[in-house]
Amino acid sequence: MFDVFGVYLIDFKQNIGGEISGKHYAVIMSKMSKKDDTLIVASITSKKKGMKYRGGITIDCTKYQKNPTYEKAFIKIRKIREVHKSRFLGRKIYDLEESDTIKLKDAFKSYFDL
Repeated sequence: MFDVFGVYLIDFKQNIGGEISGKHYAVIMSKMSKKDDTLIVASITSKKKGMKYRGGITIDCTKYQKNPTYEKAFIKIRKIREVHKSRFLGRKIYDLEESDTIKLKDAFKSYFDL
């Protein structure tokens, strides 16, 4: 039903402070928990030129979209969170390519000192 390293549109709804809110694309980082129908996801944000981003990886949007608004996007490992399956809006948009999956796994291990 949900693929690990697949990208989906998720409604994070309203949250507090610097927590991610609203509708955002996110990468699934775990299989769905059979106990409570939740998954771990990392949100994705567009990467604007001249801005510094930390705690994640940059991906090339042109590999995944025909006419992206921004050439680059940033997967925010430091903003991972658990979400219920009801927050997913529609089907999978795309799968990360193997090279980006490897970068994401490496960055995850590095970020959490694994």
